[in-house]
Amino acid sequence: MNRLLLLSCCMIGCLLQCLAQKQLPSHMVLQQLSKKERPDTAEMRILLDAGYTYVMRPGTARTDMDSATLYAEKVLISSIKAKDEIWEGQGYLLFSNILREQHITAKGREYALKAKNIFEKYEQKDYLADTYIELANYYGVQAREDINKRISYYKDAIKLYKEAGLKEKQAHTLYMQGDLYNVLYDYKSLTETLAQSVALYDEIKVEPGADVYSLLGTGYSLLGDFGNAMKYNLLAVKVIESLKDTIYTYPTIYNRLGLLYYYMGDHNEALKYFQKAWPIAIKFTDTPTLRTLSINMAASYAAMKMADKALAVMKAAERNYPTTDFVEKTWISLFIAGCYMDLKQTNAALPYMRLAHKNRDQLPEMFQASLDDLDARYYLENGEYTKSHQVSLNVIAFGLKSKNLKLQSNAHMALFRADSAMGNYKEAVEHYREYTIIKDSLFNIAKTRQISTLQVQFETKQQKQSIELLTRNSQLQRAALDKARFIRNAIIAGGSILAIMLAIMLALVYNRYQLKLRSNRQLEQKQDEINEKNQSLQHLITTQNKLLGEKEWLVKEIHHRVKNNLQIVMSLLNTQAAFLDDKDALNAIRESRYRMQAISLIHQKLYQSENVAMIDMSAYIKDLVEYLKDGFSGVNKIRFDLQITPVNLDVSQSVPIGLILNEAITNSIKYAFTGNGIITISLLETAPGQLTLIIADNGVGLSAEGNNQARKQSMGMMLMNTLAEQLEGTLDIQSRNGVIITVNFKYQEKQAFSTPVRLEEEMEDYVSNL
Repeated sequence: MNRLLLLSCCMIGCLLQCLAQKQLPSHMVLQQLSKKERPDTAEMRILLDAGYTYVMRPGTARTDMDSATLYAEKVLISSIKAKDEIWEGQGYLLFSNILREQHITAKGREYALKAKNIFEKYEQKDYLADTYIELANYYGVQAREDINKRISYYKDAIKLYKEAGLKEKQAHTLYMQGDLYNVLYDYKSLTETLAQSVALYDEIKVEPGADVYSLLGTGYSLLGDFGNAMKYNLLAVKVIESLKDTIYTYPTIYNRLGLLYYYMGDHNEALKYFQKAWPIAIKFTDTPTLRTLSINMAASYAAMKMADKALAVMKAAERNYPTTDFVEKTWISLFIAGCYMDLKQTNAALPYMRLAHKNRDQLPEMFQASLDDLDARYYLENGEYTKSHQVSLNVIAFGLKSKNLKLQSNAHMALFRADSAMGNYKEAVEHYREYTIIKDSLFNIAKTRQISTLQVQFETKQQKQSIELLTRNSQLQRAALDKARFIRNAIIAGGSILAIMLAIMLALVYNRYQLKLRSNRQLEQKQDEINEKNQSLQHLITTQNKLLGEKEWLVKEIHHRVKNNLQIVMSLLNTQAAFLDDKDALNAIRESRYRMQAISLIHQKLYQSENVAMIDMSAYIKDLVEYLKDGFSGVNKIRFDLQITPVNLDVSQSVPIGLILNEAITNSIKYAFTGNGIITISLLETAPGQLTLIIADNGVGLSAEGNNQARKQSMGMMLMNTLAEQLEGTLDIQSRNGVIITVNFKYQEKQAFSTPVRLEEEMEDYVSNL
């Protein structure tokens, strides 16, 4: 995957790139020059450029290499005869390029070093810099030692280009150096280097290539600066889409923009650009790029909870675009195993996990941590809690080192589940607390990314408006010029007819000009007054919006803290339960935990939604039912039938309703059924401003022996009566083919914005009822 991003390192350098684009002289001219006994300097340059042109052609066709060798030999022999060592050095440098392309590396490096010695001797800074870039190309991009050696050569070349005043070559070499930092995951150095490159291009008024913009945008995105990341990635796309033809680098440009949208959580937009890159990669038969695009599309599908589609994409990539590179094989295996784990098919995931483990020690640290993360999930699913605990600690260590919050979050959740299963409740609570902190951080990061995206869109819109304004001004100026030209011609024509008429016209024009000037001054004064009022109004609006935003964030923070405090209380109850043997005490703790979760769900939804005062009851009731289903054994025999009218309720009504639902459902689960059963929950608007909540089961009812007294005198029944009174509603309980609990209450459609003081008072009332 890193090789896909390393596009420019395959280039020999800015000089050679320019030479490759030159049009060759005619074959006859080149033949004549190659046979000439002593070509002059201009003719030597033509031969040298022709040699580089053949070397730079795609592939290593024998005819191209033979032609390049012919011209290199002519340059070298002629320079030796003329005793011109500088041209001799250029001949050696061309030979080095030819031999390296043919993979004759030892001899090629020898020629490059000969050229280096000559250019150092005569202090030819530009040619010596070209030679450093050629020497760098003899080192690969897989081993860290080789990459560091390439960077060292690039730094030497950049210094020489700067001393020689060759800013364009300096800028291009900075870009190639930044590309190597990308392979090393050193994104800070990448952005600093590429920013210097762009600044140099701007200084000499040369448009940077799309690759430069795209790589700089990638660096910013991986550092979390999504505003600059979006800016430079969009500039890259603008550059390539302004060209008529497509080239092989386009898929990388689209892929990087897609990855930016992926990091920002906009997975649909990410898929759009991955799919836009796909046909271009197909056109150029770019198999490595097709593998990378497959992985990125699968990751987007997986993030959207579409594991089946993600698996289909990865299986197609494995089948259609096989690779011999063990790192790429491992990455593909990890993705396929992860898809199977998401689909709860652990047995199908196991062969791919074993394949990933084969070369584990040779993998980059990021790959090893991802493999440990997958292992932890697998061990948990198979009940091997000790192993899951061990590998999760490894994941946390790498997550802290690399500041990868996602890996840390996954590992803390795995440790919470493993410690809970092994009875280490204190450690489990601590890991769950860390998990919630990191999860909240990820939530805030996602919000920040959304804000960055909106800011970029706003700035783009402003730029478009500025362009439109400039266009309109230009049109007005053109119209004014046309009008002035017409008046001038009319004056000249009139003057040729009659001098007196000219004088009259001039007087009229001057008078009109004075009137217009006076009118313009008055208009300018009015416009200044309007602008001052607009600025004052805009300042008031900005201040008001800021205060409203601060108020909304304060309320969300209160809901957030209430939810976290309830979670901590629940964790403490769980820990306390581990030390109790009394059945009644355990039941009391369990029921208190369910009641707290009913309230906690409400505050969680409030701080994660845009509306901090109202609860979507349809979504809330579904989440509460799912939580209660997970909390009881044997509940899989009970079917829940939900009939919920879409309605938003104030927190003062949603909390009592949530607690009534909790008590009614838990009573039905505990007492109503001996086998299969159905619990029906409906919330319907029975009249304007009137809602009816019904919880019904088809169980044994209140008349069953021992059941009537237990259910009627339970704390839950008394709590439901109290909560119904709090709703200013009525509670009716009937035993008819089961139990039917009906609550009628008024629907408070409009609620005042919940203030922090009001929220705290409401919470004291609710908790006192537990």
